[in-house]
Amino acid sequence: MLRVHSALSSVQIMDSMTNLRARIPSVLLAALVLVLSRLQSTGAVDILFWSQANCLAQSVGCFGLAEGVCCGLPAASWRPSVRVQNSNSCKSTTLYTGGFCTTPWGRFTGSFCVSGAQFTGGRWNTTCRRRQLLADVSDHEQQACTDGSSGCKNVMDPNAVVYNSGEGNWVLIKDNAMGLHEQLTNVPDSEKVAWLTAQGATYTSKTEERMIVVAN
Repeated sequence: MLRVHSALSSVQIMDSMTNLRARIPSVLLAALVLVLSRLQSTGAVDILFWSQANCLAQSVGCFGLAEGVCCGLPAASWRPSVRVQNSNSCKSTTLYTGGFCTTPWGRFTGSFCVSGAQFTGGRWNTTCRRRQLLADVSDHEQQACTDGSSGCKNVMDPNAVVYNSGEGNWVLIKDNAMGLHEQLTNVPDSEKVAWLTAQGATYTSKTEERMIVVAN
């Protein structure tokens, strides 16, 4: 009887170890999710300039915009609405008019779509930390970058073209986004999806966002 009891105890111990091994991946997964959620709070933001109000039709802008960097367009290429995505309540985005990031127009937090001006630029910064993890850019350096010169490290050239098909968005990530956006403008609406697909665009479902409409 003692031997049987000892054998049963060994089986129970083995079962316990097996259950522990099975739980380890889930624990590691939970830790990974926590780390990723923290990284997301300090990650990049997307800013898109749309050809119609309420962020409709097609847009050009910057995917993966780093903190303190201006995503901008020349004054003659202004857009009537702007979408900011992949943001949160700890990220404040300033929108500009007048060409690139020259004239501040308004500041908002989180992800949103705003209409009501001749938008040409956007820049975001973190507001929930007293001490910035990234080096702050001085006002002088920011002003020197508003002309969109190629040598300016604080201006990002648009790298994304997005087309709103009504149900979702077709996203094309390319370095020559401005040129591709102009080409897309001349493509008939019935052929835009086919054109974007041929260029390597991917489809994303429509996401919910705050709509901010300001009268001109």
